[in-house]
Amino acid sequence: MTDKTTPLYVVCSPCRGVGKTLVSRLLAEFYDINDRPVAAFDLADEGPQLTDYLPGITTVADIADTRGQMTFFDRLIANDVGARIIDLSHRVFKNFFTVVQEIRFFEEARRRSIEPLILFIIDPDPRSAKAYGMLRHQLSQASLLPVRNQIKTAAIPHDVARPNANIAPTSLDIPLLSFPLRALVDRQSFSFSRPRGTSPADLPVLLKDELSRWVERVFFQFRTLELILGSA
Repeated sequence: MTDKTTPLYVVCSPCRGVGKTLVSRLLAEFYDINDRPVAAFDLADEGPQLTDYLPGITTVADIADTRGQMTFFDRLIANDVGARIIDLSHRVFKNFFTVVQEIRFFEEARRRSIEPLILFIIDPDPRSAKAYGMLRHQLSQASLLPVRNQIKTAAIPHDVARPNANIAPTSLDIPLLSFPLRALVDRQSFSFSRPRGTSPADLPVLLKDELSRWVERVFFQFRTLELILGSA
């Protein structure tokens, strides 16, 4: 017997264009870099999607009807998929959490030693604060962690990002990245886990160093989350 859990990450926001797919990509490659089992699920409906970047480990899912919901949630609690990552579209945000509550999915997941963590990308949009507050008060069976994506959001009110007092760290921070590197990582052929093999040969040394430090900083935070979730 083991006390280790398997993480289930739900990367989400009720707003579009805040970097959900970027965070999902980083998480997936964090596991893939060491050949650890990981399964990503793409519930987005705008390109480029997670499956465009990581087709080998990503499954496109649709929860618009009951059959799709049953297939999707059954797959999430399967025993053979390793860490789970959901890239949740803003369009299905409300429906997803409504179904989760109705079927008490997070409770069932935890009974199976699957630990849910909602990575909520915060944004100045009033819808973000409202949705964050709703999740914090209604979903007691899943941890909720705000994500500050500095690449997409310049300013975020502090009162939006007040997390549950029992969660540490208090947020996940995606640091700023210079424009040339942002253009590079947006390429569908780019890999965070193998940046040397996917970076242009003429990329200046300073930019290579910046990218390496940036990835290391993000991956270090993921490692910390694993320890907190009991999955490391």
